[in-house]
Amino acid sequence: MKKNRTKNILIIGAGPLPNDTIGIREAAGLRTHQFVKSVTHAGHRATLVCIHNNDNFQEQIEQDKINNTQDKKKFYKNTTIFRVHRHDKNLKRKIKKLIDKVDIIIGVNTFPSFISAQICPIDTPLWTDLNGWIMAESQARGFTEKTNIHFANAWKQESFILKKSDKISTVSTAQKFCTIGEMASSGHITHQNFHEEIVYSIPNTTEFFNIDKVNTTKDKKDKKDNKKLFKGVKIPDDSIVISHIGGYNNWVDTSTLFTAIDNAMSICPNLYFISTGGAIKNVSNKPFSNFLDNIDTSKYKERYMFLGWIQTEDMQKVYQESDIGINIDFKCIETATGARNRLNEMLKFQLPIITTNGSEIAKDIKKYKAGESANSGDSTELTKIIIKMATLAKESKLEKYKENCQFLHTEIYDPKKLMKPLLEFIQNPTIRNKTNTKQDSIFTFLQNALWYLKKNGIQQTVHKFIQRFF
Repeated sequence: MKKNRTKNILIIGAGPLPNDTIGIREAAGLRTHQFVKSVTHAGHRATLVCIHNNDNFQEQIEQDKINNTQDKKKFYKNTTIFRVHRHDKNLKRKIKKLIDKVDIIIGVNTFPSFISAQICPIDTPLWTDLNGWIMAESQARGFTEKTNIHFANAWKQESFILKKSDKISTVSTAQKFCTIGEMASSGHITHQNFHEEIVYSIPNTTEFFNIDKVNTTKDKKDKKDNKKLFKGVKIPDDSIVISHIGGYNNWVDTSTLFTAIDNAMSICPNLYFISTGGAIKNVSNKPFSNFLDNIDTSKYKERYMFLGWIQTEDMQKVYQESDIGINIDFKCIETATGARNRLNEMLKFQLPIITTNGSEIAKDIKKYKAGESANSGDSTELTKIIIKMATLAKESKLEKYKENCQFLHTEIYDPKKLMKPLLEFIQNPTIRNKTNTKQDSIFTFLQNALWYLKKNGIQQTVHKFIQRFF
């Protein structure tokens, strides 16, 4: 059997990483971790450029220095991590210094992939990961802010990535075909790549991180870790807790969420709503502020609790003290093409789920009965499901949902299965033929005209010309 050769990989991704002790667990950092962990676990050497957008990333740099002196606390094997800020004016220059002796470059998330496409040498294989379809995200943001201003910059990044990449990954099959459509419209689907698979769907995986202390409730020695966050502390111990994890993005339907929760509270007196996260930086805060305004009018507003952006080491407590997780999306293009990290996390912590239909992972949750699903915008149907799940929780009858969550976590969203295309590319990298078929220049027009003339003769060529242009 041929032994796989160890490669030197430059990975340009987004931070903070999920194992970082500074900052919060963000979708972009989770995706970066997924790629770095898979690459290093396969035995390759990685240089990770972690691009931060948070103001306190310098604190993480100091923490890295401590971690580097304690091998047992290192997050990844054979990995050197460089932290840079997104707005560093020398960002590309600093990264270019790391390219020497690199076999492959991998960009993870759209902006890091855009940077990767700009600095990657022409003879170095480039894999870029589009973690969510930025065009759909721009539409969702524009809908909230009533503007189309975000599309231009989004397409600038996306189109350049498509032009330069040898392989591309997406978070869903729907996004994969959107990306292929973009490639076709921009002239990158050619006869040369007829047999070539350029775009791969690689869903988000589920796994426990170094910082997840999943057994703390069983460990009686550490009383600090065993201290609860809310159940039995701020709310009754016999409460039924339904939790919303993470940020309120532009595709979260807070109106339907509030109506259904509030209606269910009128039937279930021990039902409490707990939320982590809140408004997201560089994203409109309107969905979240509208949600808070609605809650302020509720008769049950004392049963809504917001924990805010809590430290990642406390996240496992939220899952342990919750009975049900909830995710409510608008029916929109982003929902159809995007990922839902909160659902991945609920699966791995075996938290039974209530979600709207639409996303790829929601379809798996429904298929494998890891939760219950409702149609987007249907608050009546959603209310009935919440009451059903809350009743089952009160009767301690959610075990089957939990077992199915575990199955999805270990079998369907296993990193070893989902990351195979990337690892195969690392072993056998190819530079894609970058021929462009888009007929947007006089040179291409004349080239095609000569081909048609040679193939069909003067008379038919003239006839075709008149037919097409007159």
